[in-house]
Amino acid sequence: MPSITDHADYFSPQVMRTRRFFLPEWKTRARGTTHLTLTGGGCEWCTPDFELDRQHLPFQSFEFVSRGKGTVSFDGQTHELSAGHAFFYGPQTPHRIRTDAAEPMVKYFFNFTGARATGLLKEWQLPPGTVIHVQDSARVVNLLEEVIDHAVQGEASNIRSGAVALEHALALCADSLSSDVTKFDPAYATYLRCRSHLLRNYPVLNSISQAAAHCHVSAAYFTRLFQRFDKETPLACLTRLKMSQATVRLRQHGAQVKAVASELGYKSAAHFSRVFKAWAGKPPVAVVRG
Repeated sequence: MPSITDHADYFSPQVMRTRRFFLPEWKTRARGTTHLTLTGGGCEWCTPDFELDRQHLPFQSFEFVSRGKGTVSFDGQTHELSAGHAFFYGPQTPHRIRTDAAEPMVKYFFNFTGARATGLLKEWQLPPGTVIHVQDSARVVNLLEEVIDHAVQGEASNIRSGAVALEHALALCADSLSSDVTKFDPAYATYLRCRSHLLRNYPVLNSISQAAAHCHVSAAYFTRLFQRFDKETPLACLTRLKMSQATVRLRQHGAQVKAVASELGYKSAAHFSRVFKAWAGKPPVAVVRG
């Protein structure tokens, strides 16, 4: 089991409450992998005097404000923050974060590394210094809570599931951007619409053909869009979404494999178990018992 703590040197002490995690072995875990690698994160209830002024951090970073107000400064430019704002910074991005004393922020923060992380942020046009207001804030918060729920379990499969949930949250943030490319490339706009449909409706989707029909395109075109604009097939994306959610549900008190399988659109518990074992490396019943 990977080691995990609730403290790191760079975590701020100016908090009233926290729910945080740090993976000290992140360098070893990141070595040789093509996945986004979580290094730390959590949720912080800022004190009225919260202020963070850093020149660098050895990770890619994403923060999301769920309540309160504050500011973030990049390269001398200050941005106002309120509920629903997300911002991004990288290893070489000086940043200053301050809360509003009258309405202290409650914010999520996540640090991660790896080639996939850098590639996704570039693909989704979320470079360091980006500040955006997210449209589907409630969904993002739910996903970020999933990241923490997974990570604090400490097992390798849970940390992987947490990284998946974080990718989904980042994708929803990217959907809030008004990208110029969508104005000139209808295919890319269609891809974003199809991917968003998967992210929002994966529990009730049984196949890519069904998802394609809902998006008013053929299954073959749906797949070609992912081949052109994504790094995985739509089926792999749908499976990751379902299995990540399955891991959360299986760990809940009284969970039953058959019920979770049905909830996620699998007609057969045996089929669900085969898919889950191929994805997680162990059968779902082991998660229930663990």
